[in-house]
Amino acid sequence: MWFKKWFSDKHYLDLYQHRDEEDARWIINLLQRSIPVNTKSRVLDIACGSGRHSIELARRGFEVTGFDLSGFLIKEAGKNLKDSPERNMKVKFLIKDMRNFNFHESFDIAVNIFTSFGYFEEDSENTKVIKNVSDSLKKNGYFIFDFLNKFYLEKNLVPLSFNRHGNTTVIQKRRIENGFVRKSIVIKENKKEKRFEEVLKLYSLCEFEKMFLQNKLIIQKTFGDYFGNKFIKSKSNRLIIIARKK
Repeated sequence: MWFKKWFSDKHYLDLYQHRDEEDARWIINLLQRSIPVNTKSRVLDIACGSGRHSIELARRGFEVTGFDLSGFLIKEAGKNLKDSPERNMKVKFLIKDMRNFNFHESFDIAVNIFTSFGYFEEDSENTKVIKNVSDSLKKNGYFIFDFLNKFYLEKNLVPLSFNRHGNTTVIQKRRIENGFVRKSIVIKENKKEKRFEEVLKLYSLCEFEKMFLQNKLIIQKTFGDYFGNKFIKSKSNRLIIIARKK
């Protein structure tokens, strides 16, 4: 599986270092503005990565459980929590597969942020993630879901990009093929070369509506960015969904 190799390499965090704490604050601000939340609510952060969103939620008083399949990223999350100047935050990190979890209706809010979905070849496996979210939410609990906008990506895909940081060169090639966006990543550093891949199944808002509804999740609001602007199919680069479990 491509994600086991890529999400366990330090270059993954280097490549996406622009997705920083400020970036996390914007999406959590949007969450708090958009749903009636009690800051003592229990929050589940699915595919939490290095813990940016979990820690930001905990800073605001939420009781947070974050999980990820990557032991490397969970270790980084623990370091980031330890390095935070705030103390006594209620947050814990677990290693779990998003295809196999069920917290039995124990969370008020679930979040899946920064396109941490669509990793699997089969629709049934991707849909299983949504089922697990629903099973883990209390009745009337909220799900905040952040994905890319399929239609915007199809029109604005950048086929090739080069980035250089010190002695490191990153070459990224992107293509859309059979409903998937596929990115090949070549990292050259000190005369050594590493190769990785990212593969995401693309879904539209209509497809998410059906997927969510089948799992008792009713879409309440959509946004086109972290600032709360309206989702416009042809113009928004992101698709942010707020759904409520019936």
